[in-house]
Amino acid sequence: MTPLTEEQRARYDRNVRAFGEEAQRALLRSRVLVVGAGGLGSPVLLYLAAAGVGTIGISDPDPLDLSNLQRQVVHGTPDLGVVKSESARRRLADLNPDVTVTTHPRLTEDNAADLFAGWDAVVDATDNYAAKYLIADTAAALGVPHVWGTLVGLAFQVSVFWSAPPPPARPVTLRDLHAAPAVPGTTPTSLDIGVVGAVCGQAGSVMAAETIKLLTGIGQPLLGRVLVGDAAAGRWDVLPFAAKEE
Repeated sequence: MTPLTEEQRARYDRNVRAFGEEAQRALLRSRVLVVGAGGLGSPVLLYLAAAGVGTIGISDPDPLDLSNLQRQVVHGTPDLGVVKSESARRRLADLNPDVTVTTHPRLTEDNAADLFAGWDAVVDATDNYAAKYLIADTAAALGVPHVWGTLVGLAFQVSVFWSAPPPPARPVTLRDLHAAPAVPGTTPTSLDIGVVGAVCGQAGSVMAAETIKLLTGIGQPLLGRVLVGDAAAGRWDVLPFAAKEE
């Protein structure tokens, strides 16, 4: 294995102290696709790049709007009107030149399978049911680990899904937690009740940590469990929803 350079030893010193040099080298070899570079995607992208994930793909062709800046902290005011994936790419390149950042087209049913091929993990940082279930079903079909998050207002959920995990873990997908998308109009959205930027940071940081755990093999990922956060109440709960291997 290629050893860390002296510059990398300095940059990733706290990582290496926390989980070792072998895990850091694994991060540098890893490839992660992040779908969405908004409120959730911003902290995910920043923390994955800072940690040294070697290749990060970004799919978000929406242009940056002034109302996004309250929570989408990977972007800045000079980026207004710029496609989010490109704006995020520039920021990550500035944050960590070790990281290769690639941009990708909008996720669709026609391109999902091709888009997901070759990645070690896919992170769902989108904000609508159609995209979330397309991501979940495609990742499940391909056996790609899938880190998922959703939030509205001051509440969020984070979990990890994987249809082909190493034994003894059991396969688990989004449909084990939420069997089908909610009927439109039956659940609140950020357009209805807003979203607090700092809560995006809470959820996105957890998602980044779960991704790092998957890539390095450290800790216990949230497979078969969902973290439910309520920032208004100052409470986080981790709830099981899938049976463990006997």
